[in-house]
Amino acid sequence: MNYRAVLKYSLLAFVAVCAAYLMLQRSRSGDAAPDASLAAGLVAAAPAQPASEAAIPPSPPGQPGTEAAPAAQPAASRQRIRVYYFYTTVRCPTCRAIEAYTADTLRESFPEALSDGTVEWHPVNVQLPQNRHFIQDYQLFTKSVVISRVKDGRQVEWKNLERVWELAGNREAFRNYIRGEVRAYLGRS
Repeated sequence: MNYRAVLKYSLLAFVAVCAAYLMLQRSRSGDAAPDASLAAGLVAAAPAQPASEAAIPPSPPGQPGTEAAPAAQPAASRQRIRVYYFYTTVRCPTCRAIEAYTADTLRESFPEALSDGTVEWHPVNVQLPQNRHFIQDYQLFTKSVVISRVKDGRQVEWKNLERVWELAGNREAFRNYIRGEVRAYLGRS
C-alpha cells in the first residue's frame, strides 16, 4: 500500500471517529435525538447561506412527490437531472476538490443541458437548519454527490455517487464517473 492510500484511509478513519464522537456527545447532552445527524454534531453557528445554495426540498427517497420549482424551471413534462453536492461548513481540501471537479465536469460536459435547465447543479450546506432534511432524505453520512431524476415535477429516482471519494485523487477518472452517471440518468425516460 502506498503512502497516499495510507494517508487517505487514515484521514477517512479520523473523520469517521470525530463525527461519531460528536454525535455521541450531542446525544448524551440531550440536545439531539440519538439518531442525530452528522451536521447537527458539527459547528453550531454556520455563516449565512449564499444564494447559490438555496434549499431545494426533494421528495422522500424512493417515493416520488411534488418538489418546489426552481426559478428557471423547464416545461413541466420534461425530465430534469439534479446533481447535488452536500457538504458542511468545515471542509477539507478533498471535499473542496470533489465540489470543484463535479462543477467543472458539469459545466464542460453538459453546457447546453445546464443552460436549458435539463441538468441542474446544487451545492447545498446541510449544516444549515433549512437543509438538514437532506441528511435523512438521501441517507447522507458524509459529504456526498447525489444525482436525482425529476420527471413531471416529481423525483422518480436518486443515487448517491459514493465512488467520488475513491476517485478524488484521479481527476480524469472522477470526471468520467460523474459524466457517465449524468449521461445514464439523461438516457432514462
